[in-house]
Amino acid sequence: MAEEMTGVGNVGELEAEIARLKEENSRLKASNRRWMRIAGTEDLTGLPNKVYFSTALLPQLISSANAEGHPLACIMLAPDGLGEINQKFGRKGGDQLIKAVAEFMKQNLDKGERLVHSDGSNFIIVMPKTDRDRAKRRSLTLRAKIVSQRFEVERNPMSLTLSMGIVSRVASAEGEVKDVTDGFLRKLAVALDEAKQQGGDRSIEDADSHF
Repeated sequence: MAEEMTGVGNVGELEAEIARLKEENSRLKASNRRWMRIAGTEDLTGLPNKVYFSTALLPQLISSANAEGHPLACIMLAPDGLGEINQKFGRKGGDQLIKAVAEFMKQNLDKGERLVHSDGSNFIIVMPKTDRDRAKRRSLTLRAKIVSQRFEVERNPMSLTLSMGIVSRVASAEGEVKDVTDGFLRKLAVALDEAKQQGGDRSIEDADSHF
């Protein structure tokens, strides 16, 4: 009788341990999904985020550009006047606008380009095999297109302009990929900020293609 009870006890302990392991596995899966979101995409737009851009996408493209001897360019852009829209319509209105800009950009990408939602209202277009002149032309095209587009925020139609920072790099075997990645991020932020400081609705190019 005692042996039967011991067996029942062992079975109960085993079932409890299995249940505990299943619960822990579920927690780990949920945590992994969370970290994939954090390191992969922005929740608001579903686009690749800054972490993915800076740790995976951009370093890979820099390595490929160096190996193949091609230039690489990026445009960091943001809609002008988002602060006023947030003040007037609240965070919900601002989020609506950011999602609308994301959709506009997705529909206006050229072949081979990648779109990243860096943070807040900032987006990055990654353009492999693209030099500074072509990147400049792309920025002008996008600025012209968005002016003719109408967006809605809380059912209020409005037009937008874009500020842009352009950074391009010629292929080079010199420099660590991490340092070049950091250089892209720093230069993009500075160029975009300068475009905003000059009143927006303009593109600012970083002059250095050798870094």
